[in-house]
Amino acid sequence: MNVLVCGASGCVGRAVVQALRWRGHRVVESGRDRASASDSMALDFMRARTPGDWAADLRARRIDAVVNCVGILMTSSTASFERVHTEGPIELFRGAALAGVGRIVQVSALGVAETAEAGETGYLRSKRLADQALLALDVDAAIVRPSLLFGPGSASAALFATLASLPVIGLPGQGGQRVQPIHVFELAEIIAGLVERSGSARGVYELGGKEALDYRQMLAAYRAAQGLGEAIWLPLPMPLMLLGARVAEWVPQRVFSRDTLRMLERGNVPARNAAPALLGRAPSGLAEGLAVAPPKPMFSARVELAPPVELGLRMALAFLWIYTAAISAWLPERSGVLELLARCGFAGTAGQAALVASCMLNLTLGTLTLLRPSVLLYALQGAAVVGYTLTAAFNVPELTIDHCGPLVKNLPVLGCVLVLWLAEAGRASPRRRALAARPVAARPWRPSPPLRPATRDVPA
Repeated sequence: MNVLVCGASGCVGRAVVQALRWRGHRVVESGRDRASASDSMALDFMRARTPGDWAADLRARRIDAVVNCVGILMTSSTASFERVHTEGPIELFRGAALAGVGRIVQVSALGVAETAEAGETGYLRSKRLADQALLALDVDAAIVRPSLLFGPGSASAALFATLASLPVIGLPGQGGQRVQPIHVFELAEIIAGLVERSGSARGVYELGGKEALDYRQMLAAYRAAQGLGEAIWLPLPMPLMLLGARVAEWVPQRVFSRDTLRMLERGNVPARNAAPALLGRAPSGLAEGLAVAPPKPMFSARVELAPPVELGLRMALAFLWIYTAAISAWLPERSGVLELLARCGFAGTAGQAALVASCMLNLTLGTLTLLRPSVLLYALQGAAVVGYTLTAAFNVPELTIDHCGPLVKNLPVLGCVLVLWLAEAGRASPRRRALAARPVAARPWRPSPPLRPATRDVPA
């Protein structure tokens, strides 16, 4: 078959092209970076094109089937949901119908409703309108709506891998949002099977992976796949997460936005998972897929220290905490700690109590740094350094301009704490290292035989 794959340079498009070619089909790749040649086609849905022009081009290339994988998660000055997801694809679909193309496969999104809903995001609305227009045409149309994708080239998977690699992982609410990630290679295998189907493939197919997880479990799987150790999980209220998403929209990334956060909040699990029937087997689980192809974060927060270097940093940090506690307890007047506490609002009995509490905290932090380092310990140290510094700077501002830099020196101390924290967070537990050392029985992706016509166990 001659198959036109739109969005061939994207994560899904590349996998679909590979799957179809492995099955022996001739593929015409189209995208914004493609030249007009026999096996490629320039495509930009941001530019209007009449269905008649599409039909003439598709007839000239003798296209038998069209797969539309074009999609964006965020709008920009050069790409809008209306053109990229709705108007552009509809022009293509109508042109394909005029040209007598036998089948169209549209990659939509899980969560798209049949009719408009209150609170519908711009992303889901644009996908819904294209899906409705396609199903209204007299053409064999298959619409696939996958859950979150993971695998090579997935921008969302790179984002989740990055978030999971951080020493403190922020969770929307309690992180209980339900997801059912599916590997991009298995999605491509499903799409190739629908293209080849001998009978009608018309219908809407919701797709997910092997099992449903909550958001925290998903990030834990990404963290384990990177061989990282323990982290601090920080539940955040949704209004704060939405504020962070709004700020992130100004950063050069195209994944994290208020729309994507709202879609995560509503859940991303198929009502009826068609993947097992379409694959002819159970799809891979998230942990299985990540074990075969570990995720690649957008940047690495991993720190590896040679044991002598790490020990030296720990000893220096422990000495600082213990020395501060000792000198404050033995020489409270001469060290100036009581005067400092009084300037901060702790005088008399309150000052003595604050002195005792401070000395106990510093002594405990120093001792544990030597004996029981952990990510929680370093997080507490970081909070203590920041707290001490801000309190002193606010109440005794002259310390900030002292030529000896008594407060400025806390910045390299904080840097030392952060380095040790990241090193500890990147150290997997012995159990996790043992699991990682086990050989993984990878299930290679191979061309599957064409699927039979749809039966009752496949939703249509």
